[in-house]
Amino acid sequence: LPGEKYGSEESRLWLMSSDNLVDWSEPEQINPEGCRGTWTDSPRQIDPYLVSWQDQYWCFYKTSGCLGLLVSEDLQNWSEAVPDRPVISRDWTPDGATVENPCVIHDGESFVMFFARVGRERGIGVARSCNLTDWEDIRYLEFPDLAWADSGPTAAMVIDLRDSHGFWLMAFHGE
Repeated sequence: LPGEKYGSEESRLWLMSSDNLVDWSEPEQINPEGCRGTWTDSPRQIDPYLVSWQDQYWCFYKTSGCLGLLVSEDLQNWSEAVPDRPVISRDWTPDGATVENPCVIHDGESFVMFFARVGRERGIGVARSCNLTDWEDIRYLEFPDLAWADSGPTAAMVIDLRDSHGFWLMAFHGE
């Protein structure tokens, strides 16, 4: 809504498709009613990240400072993959910080998630999973002091360039 600093409780997730990355379809809501998990009272959904795995589509999102997960077989009908709990919560971060901006990379037999730490200090967290719903080894990456990012780095996006360049590449911003 005009004048709001952050997305309201009306914030929802949308999909668009393209054959050429220039021309895009009209946006379609993923889940018009919003979050339906029993673990939050908020229908708000922001910060989507899509993963295609095991003939299904998985969509991570943020609500109530936690990450939820939707699943679909056809990109039309979505359900909460884990309706009774978030997939990552402040209860599982090293310092109780909330989380946002997930980025998930398939790495062999498991997945690596990068996420933004939200608290007095910012930062980039990382976790591992074998099934997209249960995450372990949740920790924060170590960064040197960045003069241009007083609160620390945040909102990481990672791509796997190991086949072509021999490394992973991370882009992020600072506040």
